[in-house]
Amino acid sequence: MSGLYLQDLLGTRVLGPQNEVVGRIEEVIAEAQGDELLIVEFRVGIFAYLESLASSSFARVVLESIGFRSGEVLAVPWQQLDLSNTASPRLLCDPRQLTPASI
Repeated sequence: MSGLYLQDLLGTRVLGPQNEVVGRIEEVIAEAQGDELLIVEFRVGIFAYLESLASSSFARVVLESIGFRSGEVLAVPWQQLDLSNTASPRLLCDPRQLTPASI
């Protein structure tokens, strides 16, 4: 991959290993190393995607009762996200192995 625009990734659905939608890319975390910025982590919002599918108050209550919390964001290390198809980034690990992002 020669390059990509981060603006094209923001909001993109992230798929899991079994083609399930995990969430959407909300943030990209980078660190300065010399004259370069290196991506270290992607933050993927899981509740926002599910909430958009379930617009009713009842659906939100059901989602929260099974463990999804409003505003929950997963920290995805850069090496765990396959960007070979930028229209459909894919996790290279089980989403349950990821931890919530520290905000």
